[in-house]
Amino acid sequence: MPARGRYDRTPGEVKVNGANRMLSFGAGPARWPEAVLRRAKEGLDPARFGGLSVLEIGHRGPDYARIHEEVRERLRRLLAVPEDREILLLPGGATMQFAMLPLNLRRDGRPVDVVLTGRWAEKALEHARASGPVRVAASGKEQSYRIVPPPEAWAVRADAAYLHVTTNNTVFGTRLARLPEDLPVPLVGDASSEILAAPLPVSRFAVLYAGAQKCLGPAGLAVVVIRRDLLEAVPEGLPPMLSYRAHAAAGSRLNTPPTALVWLMGLMLEWIEEEGGAEEMHRRTRERAALVYEALDRHPEVYEPVAAPPCRSLTNVVFRLRNPGLQPRFLEAARAAGLVGLAGHRSVGGLRASMYTGMPVEGARRLAEFLDRFAADGGAV
Repeated sequence: MPARGRYDRTPGEVKVNGANRMLSFGAGPARWPEAVLRRAKEGLDPARFGGLSVLEIGHRGPDYARIHEEVRERLRRLLAVPEDREILLLPGGATMQFAMLPLNLRRDGRPVDVVLTGRWAEKALEHARASGPVRVAASGKEQSYRIVPPPEAWAVRADAAYLHVTTNNTVFGTRLARLPEDLPVPLVGDASSEILAAPLPVSRFAVLYAGAQKCLGPAGLAVVVIRRDLLEAVPEGLPPMLSYRAHAAAGSRLNTPPTALVWLMGLMLEWIEEEGGAEEMHRRTRERAALVYEALDRHPEVYEPVAAPPCRSLTNVVFRLRNPGLQPRFLEAARAAGLVGLAGHRSVGGLRASMYTGMPVEGARRLAEFLDRFAADGGAV
């Protein structure tokens, strides 16, 4: 048997049902807590639903209706959603919302204003442009998206249909530290990579939406929180599947919903409540981010964080090696230590550690220790 190197995992350090478990820092689909994985396994037992698995129960029946409504109720509690907001559970993820938002919120051909802060803000702009005019209210592109322009630098005009912001940027590792005050138009936010992981005052948004696969559970599902008065103004003539009003009227069961995905998200939300709710998730997020950023900052000769310090993301730590030639060795040594998913987005390269609600603080601590060891060894094992 080959000798174990200093980067290798200690056998049994991370175990699930007796098996080694890797710590995934991938940007999404993201890591799940072991407790939720166990509940999901148990929940597939047909004995729980009168001889049917949860994958087989009808979407119009009482068992699924209870699951569906419990998920929406948990979201309302955890996010402190005001009563004048509707909570929609929609298929297609956040990217689908890039197209649905302008179709539902644009009036009389009015432009959509977008704050450009990275790849996903660019995608939101691209989709909005497909159905009408768009404007860039502010942009960090000239600074290679290392910064997020502060709200006082945004040029938001009163004739806009809405202003779109991405609260956290997974590719470049930045986040919006402050929300604007007294906007003349509705504020729409994509919170896919920090919903329930970082504080988000839902009442400040006319629409807040998120893909589920980072902080809430499974891929293929989106949560949309929208003011009810905006639902009343959705244009007539939209295909029902593209209409927020139609989905709201049907209780997010306009067609057969992704029942298994909703059930899985419910397990994740149940776990979050049991662990202490949103406040505890926020605390863990800050602790994880501090552990990893502090390790990077201890070794400026080895690591270069991408985001400017005031704009650093709490959930996506993006960095580069001063010597890019060491990156393959870094990733190989990380995998040997049980740490995977650390390669940066394909569009920018580098390295990235994504740490959402399912990542334990101990996972961030193990990554920080690895960063220290790698720096001390100069990349050698």
